[in-house]
Amino acid sequence: MSQQDDELLLVITSWQLGSLVFLLYEIIITFDDEVNLIWSRPNTCWVKWIFLFIRYFALAAQLANRSIESAIRSNLYLNNELLRDWFSCQVIVATILMVAVELVLMARVYALYKKSVCIGGILLVLLLGEVLTVLIGVAMTAPGKNFEVKNILANSPSSYTSFGIAAAISQFTILVLTLVKYRTAVKGGWGNAPIMLVMVRDGIVAFVILLVVTMMTIIATMLPNEYAPVGNSWFLSIVACAGSRLIINMQNLPTHFYSDAQFA
Repeated sequence: MSQQDDELLLVITSWQLGSLVFLLYEIIITFDDEVNLIWSRPNTCWVKWIFLFIRYFALAAQLANRSIESAIRSNLYLNNELLRDWFSCQVIVATILMVAVELVLMARVYALYKKSVCIGGILLVLLLGEVLTVLIGVAMTAPGKNFEVKNILANSPSSYTSFGIAAAISQFTILVLTLVKYRTAVKGGWGNAPIMLVMVRDGIVAFVILLVVTMMTIIATMLPNEYAPVGNSWFLSIVACAGSRLIINMQNLPTHFYSDAQFA
């Protein structure tokens, strides 16, 4: 590679490592909350397991990606077909993580609507539609036999576009349902209830964060951009941090607030 390519690769690598450090830092500063609020929950509590999954699945994916990239830069022998499959699976990894976070958001909305069958059906359709869209996108854009190892270092799977659009639709619907319920709560005189305020605040913040990182991933994928892989690495870290914070904030509420919402 030329000196310019080496310098570009160094910049990309630094930003990717930065995303890993960011995730590790988030884990460290919230580890007390994890121990006190999550580990102490009974094993039958689904929130406990989805929290651990969101946080450590993202960490495992980050470590795997950084290890593979390091091996490529070191010119170690790696099976080209396996690398091609791993490249395509990056979108599936991102989808799994995003769906886990969306399940938390959807559970909150479902609880707010008192387990309405209609709302549950809408959320289920959104979730299945998102997964199906991603699978179709991955199948249609899978790299062919001309795939080169360097693509992992300089490109992102084009199926990120279909994933981003489907995820944005789900997130927007979740936000609208939350705000509609909040309006009803305000009219009913319970809009200032702690659980309502936390759900609205976190719902809006999560929507903005997830939408921004999703749109950035789409743009980086669609436009010719050498820094596209950086978006993927930061996507994993930011989504994992947002999902973990959502659960921690809810668990910080007194038990009588969130138990009524069937979130615990």
